[in-house]
Amino acid sequence: MAEDLMDYWVRLIKPIFPTNAWIVSHFSDNDHIIQIDWNLDNNTKRSNKRSKKIQIIIKEDAIDQYLDKNKQDRESYGDALKQFIGERYNHFDADNDVLTNRYGRMETWFVSKAILSTLTPSHSLM
Repeated sequence: MAEDLMDYWVRLIKPIFPTNAWIVSHFSDNDHIIQIDWNLDNNTKRSNKRSKKIQIIIKEDAIDQYLDKNKQDRESYGDALKQFIGERYNHFDADNDVLTNRYGRMETWFVSKAILSTLTPSHSLM
């Protein structure tokens, strides 16, 4: 079930990112971790220049809350997750000017029960 849920969340947020985005997901403790980066194609001297990496950590409390919901409320929860990730992405500076570290920097976005509760309709939280 956990793998299916993580795959679902990856499919849900994938359209937010560039089509060439590289997405990897795994578990850490009881959290779901999704890491995303892509080729920037903005530097002729560094044709393989990658974006800053995004690490999305979906906390255990958010996962538990999702699993406790009915189908309709899970859809609202998914919409809230897309909204949260989309808003963060719209303010994300993907450019990575670090020359000495080929992996560049990473930006971490935490998805918790509290964050998603502020985005979902109040009837969905009952």
